[in-house]
Amino acid sequence: MKFNKLFVILSTIFFLANYIKIGEASCSEQLEGYFNQKNQNVQLTFVRPQGDVVYISNTLFYYPYGSFLTNGNSFPALFSSKTKTTPSGVQPFDIDQKQTSFYDRSGIILRQDGSLSIAALWSGPFKVNLTCTNSGSLNYGIADNGYLVSLQFK
Repeated sequence: MKFNKLFVILSTIFFLANYIKIGEASCSEQLEGYFNQKNQNVQLTFVRPQGDVVYISNTLFYYPYGSFLTNGNSFPALFSSKTKTTPSGVQPFDIDQKQTSFYDRSGIILRQDGSLSIAALWSGPFKVNLTCTNSGSLNYGIADNGYLVSLQFK
C-alpha cells in the first residue's frame, strides 16, 4: 500500500512539473549555488519502467578539476521490490537488503547545466538532462533508459 502511494505521488509530481511547467528554470542558473566547491547532500529517486522504485541518499563531492559533483562512496540503494515481512505486513524498501550502487568515484556525475550521468551496479549506465525548478533544490527528468529520475538537494 505504501509503495502504491509513493508511486502515485512521484508520478503526479512528474506529470505536473512536465506538463504545466510550474517553476521551470535554467539549470545553470538554478544549480549555481550547489557548485560552490562544497559537498552537497542529495536524495535520488528512480522509478523504473517496470514500476519499482530505487532510493538513494548520500553526499556528492565537488570535483574541482571538472567542475562537477560526484559520489565519493558506495551510495547504498534501497529498492521497493526488496521487501521484509513484519507483524504488520510486507514492508518495501527493506534496509537489510541495501545494495551497493558504486565501487568507486564517478558513478554519478552531475554538471551545473543539469546533465546527470549514472553508472550504477544495479542498472548499468544511463543519462538524463534534468529539468530544474526555480529553487534548484528539486530537479527531475526522464533518463535515456526510461527511468523517471528526481534529484533533490537536502
